[in-house]
Amino acid sequence: MKNRNSVSFPRHSRRAGCRKWLNGASALLLAGGIATGSARADDIQAARDVVARLLPAHAGQITLDLAPASGKAERYRVSGRKGHIHVTGSSDSAILFGLNWYLKYVVHAGISPNEVTPPTMEKLPAPDHPIEGSATFPFRYALNENTDGYTSPYWNWERWQHEIDIYAMNGLNTLLIERGTDAVLYRTFMRLGYRDEQIRAWLSMPAHINWQLMANMCCYGGPVPRDLIEKRAQSARQIIDRLHELGIQPVLPGFYGMVPDDFGKRFPDAHVVDQGEWNRFRRPGWLDPRDPMFAKVAAIYYDEQKKLFGDAPVYDIQPFQEGGSPGDVPLAAAGQGIQKALDTAHPGAMWMLMAWYEEPDARMLAGVDRKRLFIVDLEQNTRVREDRNRDFQGAPFLYGGLWDFGGRTSLGGSSYDYGVRLPGLWQTQKNMIGTAVFPEGMDNNPYIFDLFTEAAWRRAGVDTTRWTQDYADRRYGQPGDVHARRAWDLLLRSAFSYRATGIQDYGEISAAPDSLFNAQPSLDTHSAAWNGMKVLPYDPRMLQSALDELLQASDAARATAAYRYDLVDVTRQVVANQARALLPRISDAFAAKDRAGLHALTTRWLELMDRQDALLSTNAFFRVGTWLSWTRSWSSDPAERSLMDYDARVILTNWGGRTASQVGHLRDYANKDWAGLTKDYYRTRWQLFFSSLETSLATGRPPREIDWYKVGEDWCRNGRAYSATPEGDSYAIAQEIHTFLATDSTAGTH
Repeated sequence: MKNRNSVSFPRHSRRAGCRKWLNGASALLLAGGIATGSARADDIQAARDVVARLLPAHAGQITLDLAPASGKAERYRVSGRKGHIHVTGSSDSAILFGLNWYLKYVVHAGISPNEVTPPTMEKLPAPDHPIEGSATFPFRYALNENTDGYTSPYWNWERWQHEIDIYAMNGLNTLLIERGTDAVLYRTFMRLGYRDEQIRAWLSMPAHINWQLMANMCCYGGPVPRDLIEKRAQSARQIIDRLHELGIQPVLPGFYGMVPDDFGKRFPDAHVVDQGEWNRFRRPGWLDPRDPMFAKVAAIYYDEQKKLFGDAPVYDIQPFQEGGSPGDVPLAAAGQGIQKALDTAHPGAMWMLMAWYEEPDARMLAGVDRKRLFIVDLEQNTRVREDRNRDFQGAPFLYGGLWDFGGRTSLGGSSYDYGVRLPGLWQTQKNMIGTAVFPEGMDNNPYIFDLFTEAAWRRAGVDTTRWTQDYADRRYGQPGDVHARRAWDLLLRSAFSYRATGIQDYGEISAAPDSLFNAQPSLDTHSAAWNGMKVLPYDPRMLQSALDELLQASDAARATAAYRYDLVDVTRQVVANQARALLPRISDAFAAKDRAGLHALTTRWLELMDRQDALLSTNAFFRVGTWLSWTRSWSSDPAERSLMDYDARVILTNWGGRTASQVGHLRDYANKDWAGLTKDYYRTRWQLFFSSLETSLATGRPPREIDWYKVGEDWCRNGRAYSATPEGDSYAIAQEIHTFLATDSTAGTH
């Protein structure tokens, strides 16, 4: 295989408009003002291509034009006559969002990560009057650092292109791209004298590498194939090029001192601080930013990154994420060293930090140029923060929407915080510069995605009841469908009803509760993920009523892909909620030594899982075969394919090695209600557990110990093929489940 350093990647040539965005944003932030959005004065063909891909039957009726900027805020205007719609805007983002607004509120069509509902009419209707709007915030950012592990580690170009199209139509203009950073690290440490095999063994596989980028872990799942590193860099280059074409600016991972554990031995004069463990994973070392070696390594890192991917206006730098220690290094000095290295390589660039747990540390904030920070505030999801100007010492921040952990399939989110409170925060939070779509996994809860992304273009909160009615109309393209509207009103008042209260009893309250079917079996479990929400924050009977209404929606609504997705999602959640009522009854039956009752209850539990797996099989979004299919395009080599297949499976199940999984509690953190995973992994575990309980009652001996880690390893390595192709009728199976839930043969059993 050819030497890695001889591989040539395309160099990035920045467009004038992108340079304008970078320089303007930096200058305005340095001056303490608000930056304008990305506007390109030459070409919006990429925006036209987005419309052609998403709305192929109607794109010919839509004209897009770039208008001169007027003021600081990005603006759009929609006008025209029937069959001839004209959209102008001061940026690609404003143009596409303006078109989307028209589609939502005039055409009743929906552009969603979970299915597109196109216009139902042949000729697009004219708006009653010109529609004008503007962005409240200059930055509409997207992607959590964990998304590339829980959602997109193996996506191909076509899948990424569709995702970018959806983000562009929803007004997002700043996007984190972590893919390809393994190539940057590879090239950096090769230049510092490490050997190829040493670096590839230190790097982690794609579904885990983003935790290494935050210095949580290293060395997992590899050695990473060199060809895979190269292909991922080429893929990242293609993604970044498309972002620039659309006026969307990439955020790239920056350097803050993460080095291999043996770096101090290789360079004995360097001051490397031991970082201990993260959930029982050994953390990489941290190079003191005051050390002269830090500036050298940082310069090489940024040089290699620039060769591969060009410049960016913002760099994601997360020192001491969920742990780690500065040791004897003063935090203010550490921050100064990190920022100096960034500024040397990229003058004027901003530094992205998360406000999460105890981060960012006030001592580090005190030592840096805070006007050039880009803080994503995640605490607002759990408790109201009234004065972020004080908390962040004047540093600019973005309101982060965090409604999912681990890419779990749980239904729910805070409609109040995102729809009512968020849009008006600009009036009191003077250092707020944007919003950040920040769930750990994407492409779930399309209702919340729609509500949250729209908030960045509003100046005041919405009436969530009315907004939800409009959402139901456009979701299925059938305005006035009484049953669809009732279903979504019930969903609003149940799964989407909770808000930031500061109460911690629920665990990670900003994310909906996961399914106990997916939990490592025990009689007293309250969540599958160790830190998940422990109780339902709503009456589950309301969700069942929502399902009843959804099943009565019109034939026209039922014909849409969005309806079929929602029907599976709502029915799936209704079934999952049954486990929370059933498990205490199973526990009581075992405690009472009621063998017949235990058998009846556990039989019903397993039948619910079987019915749920059949339901999930009907939709590609809910099939583990879809997830696993992405790995196969990256290599034809059987050994490499096996590495990637294992990487994709283990992140869903054991997450890591035995100690990290069972002692570090990472197991099932990324649990998902997916066909195949439910039947062959989750159900297998519960079957083993229930058999051990029944044997215990029959013999009078304690239930046998089960090696749950081994059960997970067996599934991860079984090589079983799973199809991504849907099977069965979603509506028919949902109806059967609805009927089944109405008749409980175990009623009266404990």
